[in-house]
Amino acid sequence: MHHDVMTSSPIRSIAPSPIVELLNVSRRWRPGPLGAFPAVDALRGVTLQLFPGELVALTGAAGAGKSALLLLATGEVAPTSGVVRWGDREEPSAVRPQRIGARSWEYPSLTVRQALVFHADQLRRLDAPPRPPARYQPLLRRVGLLGRARTPLGALSALEAFRVVVAQALLARPALLCCDEPFAYCGPNERVEAVRLLRRLAGTGIAVLIATREGDGLVTRPEIDRSVALVQGRIVPSGRARRTRLPLPLPGLEVRPPRRRARVAEDAPPV
Repeated sequence: MHHDVMTSSPIRSIAPSPIVELLNVSRRWRPGPLGAFPAVDALRGVTLQLFPGELVALTGAAGAGKSALLLLATGEVAPTSGVVRWGDREEPSAVRPQRIGARSWEYPSLTVRQALVFHADQLRRLDAPPRPPARYQPLLRRVGLLGRARTPLGALSALEAFRVVVAQALLARPALLCCDEPFAYCGPNERVEAVRLLRRLAGTGIAVLIATREGDGLVTRPEIDRSVALVQGRIVPSGRARRTRLPLPLPGLEVRPPRRRARVAEDAPPV
């Protein structure tokens, strides 16, 4: 008698590589050329990993070292000591990190689309490989600005202005997005919507790091996977456990031997 054998889809266990690793890094800001100011240790022996699909809050008071950590994570400055790795490299080109923050527009009469075209041109001047899209509607839809392409920047709300900054960053197709106090101009309700937008972006496989001051309530948001607290340049326990989410692998980044087991279907769609 013939018996049909039911087989399930193949499942493989993987653990994604970190998008960026800071390994025992320190950063000292040197004094001015005349030696008028003492050297400042912004970071002291910091080790941190950010993985695909994570939304991480970096908290700390003013001067704790948050901006210095973001500059190191994006490769804009080098550590005084220690090592920074992006994927399996010690230079960030494969990850295309972007750093954004709250901003007021120098040219408020520009439309949203013109701001994107201008930023795409800047990426080309910096020898960034992505070409600007022929149509911006998909990008505007992705950040929640569909129908606002012709709106002047000066007529946008604080939340809409934040969405434009995010859209500009996405032109580079980053695997790492670092946000330095990005909600400074947003009210409480706008901040919630901004965090939700970053959560959706993280869900596509981008690692998102938000630097924010203590006491703003961000770390208690359900969208945040984990929080990292900085005090005087050192990471201290924050009391916030890491959430378990299924990060999506990013193309072009190597996958290391698994350290944790997660179930991912073989036919998972590419990011």
